[in-house]
Amino acid sequence: MTWKTKKRMALSGTSLIAAMLFTSGPGWAQAANAAPQDASGNPAADTSLAQSASDTAPTAASDETHDIIVTGTSIRGVPPVGSNLISVSRDDIKTIGAATTPDLLATVPQLNSFNSAPRANNGGAGSFAPGLRSLPPAATLVLMNGHRLVAGGANETNPDYPLIPDLAIERVEIVADGASSIYGSDAVAGVVNFVTRKSASGVEANVRYGMADNYHSFSASGLIGHDWGSGSVLLAYQYAENSNIRGGDRDYRVQDFRPYGGVDTRATACPSPNVVVGATVYAAPALAPNTINHCDNGAVADLFPSSRVHSAFLTAHQGLGAHVTVWGDLLYSDRKDIVRSAPPVQGVTIFSSNPFFRAPPGSGATVETVYFRPDNLFGADHLNNTYHTKVGNSSAGVDVRLPRDLKLSVYGTYDWATNDAFLPSISPVALAVAGFGTTAATALDPFGSGTSPAVTAAITNNPTAVTIQQRTKLAAVKLDGPLADLPGGQLKIAVGAEYRRETFQQRGFVGTTPVPENLGRNIYSLYGEIFVPIFGAGNEVPLLHRLSLSLSGRYDHYSDFGSTTNPKVGLTWDPVEGVTFRGTYGRSFRAPGLRDVGATVGAYYYDAATAAVLARDPTRGAAQVNTVYLLGGNRNLQPEKARTYSLGVDLQPRFLPNLRASMTFYDINFTNVIGTPPTSLIFTDPTFASVVYRNPTAAQLASLLAIAVPVNLPTPLPAIGNLLDERRGNFGVRKTNGLDFDVNYRHPTGFGSLFADVAGNYILKFDTQLSPSAPVSNGLRLGVPRTTLRGTLGLTAGPISAAAFVNYRDGITNAFNTPTGTSVYSAHSYTTVDLRVAVTLPNTGLASGTQLSLQINDLLDQTPPFFPATDGIGGNYNPIGRFVALNLRKTF
Repeated sequence: MTWKTKKRMALSGTSLIAAMLFTSGPGWAQAANAAPQDASGNPAADTSLAQSASDTAPTAASDETHDIIVTGTSIRGVPPVGSNLISVSRDDIKTIGAATTPDLLATVPQLNSFNSAPRANNGGAGSFAPGLRSLPPAATLVLMNGHRLVAGGANETNPDYPLIPDLAIERVEIVADGASSIYGSDAVAGVVNFVTRKSASGVEANVRYGMADNYHSFSASGLIGHDWGSGSVLLAYQYAENSNIRGGDRDYRVQDFRPYGGVDTRATACPSPNVVVGATVYAAPALAPNTINHCDNGAVADLFPSSRVHSAFLTAHQGLGAHVTVWGDLLYSDRKDIVRSAPPVQGVTIFSSNPFFRAPPGSGATVETVYFRPDNLFGADHLNNTYHTKVGNSSAGVDVRLPRDLKLSVYGTYDWATNDAFLPSISPVALAVAGFGTTAATALDPFGSGTSPAVTAAITNNPTAVTIQQRTKLAAVKLDGPLADLPGGQLKIAVGAEYRRETFQQRGFVGTTPVPENLGRNIYSLYGEIFVPIFGAGNEVPLLHRLSLSLSGRYDHYSDFGSTTNPKVGLTWDPVEGVTFRGTYGRSFRAPGLRDVGATVGAYYYDAATAAVLARDPTRGAAQVNTVYLLGGNRNLQPEKARTYSLGVDLQPRFLPNLRASMTFYDINFTNVIGTPPTSLIFTDPTFASVVYRNPTAAQLASLLAIAVPVNLPTPLPAIGNLLDERRGNFGVRKTNGLDFDVNYRHPTGFGSLFADVAGNYILKFDTQLSPSAPVSNGLRLGVPRTTLRGTLGLTAGPISAAAFVNYRDGITNAFNTPTGTSVYSAHSYTTVDLRVAVTLPNTGLASGTQLSLQINDLLDQTPPFFPATDGIGGNYNPIGRFVALNLRKTF
């Protein structure tokens, strides 16, 4: 046991658009009010526009179908050619019974949040962001109605789930494929698009209350709308709250893994202190030699934070004559999370001149180091970290119908977010000074509650109190519609241009250190897309029932790092009706977030002894040196890049018209991944040679320290042997491929219908490298689950509907610490069962328009799989356990 406190610390977008415009002449022959069309430009049949993971698809009246823009394309009335589209419809949302957007997306097996709940480790600073196929959340783009959202936490390009009132959600569409050729940055692993309801007439209300062990939640929402034919307005509001779950509320947590071949991870800085004199440890209060107090600090910290949310959504549109429509959307949410954490563990050296000094019996000590948890200083066994986030996303525009069914859209968005964070902490300087105190009025009492109020205030008055404001402004224009009639259908295009302004402003203090940041960038974008129906109803031949090609490309210029161009090609082939083969190939990127670029750089110091443990330089042998290292943003960052391709097949056989099945193989090569140089490789990997300065010159030291805020640098600074520039850089590589699958069937019966579905993700490969020259690590051996799936079985019988869901996450394999090094352990799988039963009351009197439902999540109260590390839990899981909720929904 170490008693020192350790610091763990191709296509050009312009030319593509020009080519499309130069071929636009024949398009004027298309009638302005053409009939609805399918993906090949032929008359639309009563089939889905999308392959769905839950037997759902965007539904619309036939005269509206060709105006739908499906996620993954910019062209009305066509699907994303070649890509896998997962859709969760409004009916599915009702069947699932999700009260919030995080609850809803926890049911999609391709998402990292599947069958889990947002943990308390990040609180309100980005902990609810979605991610696809075990790739980082930053590689997935989140949209609402096809528009970008502002981040509410600390990463400009990685917003959380939008907190949309449940009654306002029409569907969720997930394109599990690279899509930067359409949307630009972040669409590497895919896109999650929340599509809201556009109109309604009447009033709707929904109330839910749920309970689990040591937990409860409540939500209430309402919607009112009016549609007058040429226009409509809709307003929805939701209030949701939930209590917290502490680590001590769940008895399956483990801290001491020695019986399983691991190590004891219990804390040794506890409410009852440990005293170290020389190499001997004495546990208070008896202070007998070679005794140690242990404690579970995670027991008083949150597994799941308490939260309350207000959210409101307003949308309206109005037709101005036959050809012009004005519209606007506004989403506003106010979320407050309170995250309990254990008081930060402390170590302090005190002398016999301190009136609270306790010498271990027989030791004759006049100086000692005390390791303790400062509950007495804070007056509680926990601290409350508070995150208060207010987020607004607004869009407005005008759509103009042009001849030949072309449509011109001019629109803008203004999004804003404010995050107030308050995290109590300890002042290390005041603590050290109080350790040297010589009177009861000036000294620290690490053993009890004798510390004076004045000294206590000085030590504890050192919080992180920061306000972050983010803004996104966008102005855009887009033209889309048919260009020409081909034998296979209508050739269609979309072309557009955007200007976007992103800003990030931070004000506040970390302790007494101000951390102002004022960051901004401008983005100019051009994009184009063309849909070519090569074969369709008008010219089909054997084995070429339908054949469609899509080409898209986007050019983005960023004011801070430069330009990027990303193309994509998609192909869909139906050899016969009911069988579809599809494929895509494209390039995607993720721009470095504004905080990646401009976060405050801190300068930290290791003395030679500490560096020997935490930053050992193998070239120096046993003689380690004083070390300074930098952490923070880096203005030289370049975008993360990805090459993606996919191949898939969809089946809807004519002899089983209610059966749908799909399988998609995907492959992602993700490079230039932004991260911090790992200490384990920084001295040996040639990739990091440029960030290691051995025996830095005075000029090098001064130049690098000039960009940093000193955190714990001593004054004067002693001789420095190593300077490590550990700011964020483009170092990482991730390569993954796998299969997405879905089989669903609905069988009509005399009493209603039966339905079943199995959807999931199977990872074939997940390799990671910390740098291009670093060893390849198999993520499937380091905590990535190979398989996730969700099975559904349900029925409707008159006014009654019932559904059962089985959620499966494969067991993980990972390394864990042992007394002599590391070993490998495989955890069991995690499987839970959910039930939901709903009854629609008779359509008479007060019961009219009323539905009652019972929901039970994790019916069997499944214990999470054991792993001999990380609290004894293997992989992601839902700490809520068995959850029972009653729901009342009513329309007026």
